[in-house]
Amino acid sequence: MPMIPEAEPLQILPSTDPYTLRLALVGDLDHEVGDEVLDRARKALRGCEGVRSLRLNCRELEMADSTGLSVLLQLRRDAHEAGIRFHLDDTRPVLERLLRITGTHDYLTCASAACLPPEAEAAIETGEGESGS
Repeated sequence: MPMIPEAEPLQILPSTDPYTLRLALVGDLDHEVGDEVLDRARKALRGCEGVRSLRLNCRELEMADSTGLSVLLQLRRDAHEAGIRFHLDDTRPVLERLLRITGTHDYLTCASAACLPPEAEAAIETGEGESGS
């Protein structure tokens, strides 16, 4: 029986906003694909000048292990250091549970100001960020 090729674990999605990079996580985010996903996401970020927002669609993410969680945390840190907002979109219950159990939910889902890039945090602290975004 012929093998059906697996979908790429990270796909670049079209975006109508030139300042937003949209990526989709597909299948399992685990030790087998973690390094590949991290490398491809970083290359995509470097290749998009002027990006202000990184959106990871998790609708087709089946499972994430500790390596997958590490990849998400590293991408969140990379985005923050580059002044880019980080978003996890369409998270499924299995990912929500992992994030809550590990105490990373608020950090990775923008439930706190920690998800803002450094200049936005500074604006909030000085009262200049009152208008919202």
